[in-house]
Amino acid sequence: MFNPRFILSIIVLTAAMVIAGCSDQGSNPASSDQAAPPPPVTQTGSVSFQIQIKPIFQRYGCASCHGGSGGLFVQTVAQLLQGGVDGPAVISGKADASVIIKKLSANPPFGDRMPQGGPYLPDSTMQVIKDWINQGAKDN
Repeated sequence: MFNPRFILSIIVLTAAMVIAGCSDQGSNPASSDQAAPPPPVTQTGSVSFQIQIKPIFQRYGCASCHGGSGGLFVQTVAQLLQGGVDGPAVISGKADASVIIKKLSANPPFGDRMPQGGPYLPDSTMQVIKDWINQGAKDN
């Protein structure tokens, strides 16, 4: 038979590993897909929310982090346009004026840079989000 202390030690160790692995309640953007480039622009040259933007938010844990944090949800275009306590997260056609771009960039005008604690989005990924906003932030 196994020693009860040994079994308890295994249970405690397993629980600690599970808890530590789930501390951000989202995916780990530092995993192997961190360096994965954003999906390519569609054949029409337009950026698709469903194909390109939403997966970026999921990859970097934004969708799980902003499940209402600060009144902001990022799962749909309507939610981004509505925004949260700091106003609309996206201003259609105006990437540089959009709160989401300011918060994803170095030295945001308020609060911490997102995603909190990093890793931060590569410039190429930021450009895809900017292009989508500048193209009208379409729900496509």
